Amino acid sequence: MSVILTGLYGKNSDLISRVSEMYLTPDMTVADVTYGRGAFWSNVNTDKFKFLPTDLQTGTDFTDLPYNDRSIDVLVLDPPYMHGGATVKNSINKCYKNQNDSHESVIRLYAGGILEATRVLKKGGQIWIKTQDEIEGAKQRLTHCELITLLEIFGFRIVDLFVLVQDTMPAMREKYQKTARKNHSYLIIAGFRR
Repeated sequence: MSVILTGLYGKNSDLISRVSEMYLTPDMTVADVTYGRGAFWSNVNTDKFKFLPTDLQTGTDFTDLPYNDRSIDVLVLDPPYMHGGATVKNSINKCYKNQNDSHESVIRLYAGGILEATRVLKKGGQIWIKTQDEIEGAKQRLTHCELITLLEIFGFRIVDLFVLVQDTMPAMREKYQKTARKNHSYLIIAGFRR
């Protein structure tokens, strides 16, 4: 048995592979409601559990899921975690059909997914939320802290917090550097208590 640490250097697929080893069992139903191209799962054999990959591109809005109440063991949520603007790829907002024009709009997007998770998750089920802090108007926005607070308000308890340090250079939006570049993201694991 290998020891799983909270910090990992690599890619999302490396992180999800390690977290899956620890938290997923064959009897579970796992819904990745922001599946995209499936990059998270490229190192995981998803045939080992009931896997439901959906996103807006397949016609499923993670704030209005087609699943029955209390039917999901693990819900994975990874919406765009940066707000829009001239320096953000237009494809991000187009892909998720949202208006991320401020940090608050990003938090509202997450809140909608968390609220829907309270409906579809079984008691004791988990939500896995991928996020990254951001800077807005030269102000540090600690998204992972805000989401932890939201999760607790909505009836979840924090089970684990993973930090992924990316193995590539972060994109620079400006011609000069104003703050340290964020080259890490978080995966919050929270259990549903109700």
